[in-house]
Amino acid sequence: MEPQSEFDLDGLNQRIDSVASNRLSLISEYKRLDDRRREIRKEIRNLTEKINEDRKSLDDYYARLSEFKAKRKELLAKIREKKSESEVIEKNLKAFEKSVPKGAEALEKKVQRIEWRLQAERLSREEEKELMNERRALEVKMKAYNKVRSTKQQLASVLGEIKSLKAKLDEMNKFKAENDPEVKAKHERVASMLSSRHELFNEIEQIDSRLAEIDSNISKLTQELDSLKAQRRAAVEGRKTREHEISRARTRELLERAKDDARKKLEQGEKLSFDELKLVFGDGM
Repeated sequence: MEPQSEFDLDGLNQRIDSVASNRLSLISEYKRLDDRRREIRKEIRNLTEKINEDRKSLDDYYARLSEFKAKRKELLAKIREKKSESEVIEKNLKAFEKSVPKGAEALEKKVQRIEWRLQAERLSREEEKELMNERRALEVKMKAYNKVRSTKQQLASVLGEIKSLKAKLDEMNKFKAENDPEVKAKHERVASMLSSRHELFNEIEQIDSRLAEIDSNISKLTQELDSLKAQRRAAVEGRKTREHEISRARTRELLERAKDDARKKLEQGEKLSFDELKLVFGDGM
């Protein structure tokens, strides 16, 4: 029976080693996946920060662009208004210019000469009347000329306003044109990062599922290992008990043989050693 017991114990040890090895392998896999899960969470946090940063930048851009659109609409309305005003002024200017004779720039000098003659020269009543009539005629022409000049100034002012409004409009269009490529790149980058983050979330879900499975398997293997170790302890203790009993039986058998030999020697009159005497007379001594 003993060789069979040894064989069973060896098989039990092999099972324990196999279960312990499988359990250790699962623990190593659990640690590796848990480390990967922490790495993924860090990657997700970093991606989320970058996504939020780009989204904040895009939100700021679109908020400013929305203001620009409202301002642009206002500018276009003002430009149309000023163009209509300039068209009316140009129409009036053409009408005024028809009443202004050529060389109207010299009218003021002529008026000044007439004023000087009226003030400084001794004139007859007829000459004075003639000069005054000429002055009134010149003043009428001067009024028309001044009207043309003020109208031209008014037109120049309106055209200047239109130019200024268009410059602001061009500045807004330039802002959009300059920022559109970067905005497009940010949109593409955000889309790419969202896709990457989604894949990481999927991966971490798979890892969580696998970790739960591994944890369950580790618990089962731990229970199996504890059971096998308990069986081995019981087997080892049983073997020790059997070996002890066998050893005691052999010792008793040897003692009995020694006693028999000692008795035979005593019966034959042979000399006995002290130990042999103890064996023969032990019960009585």
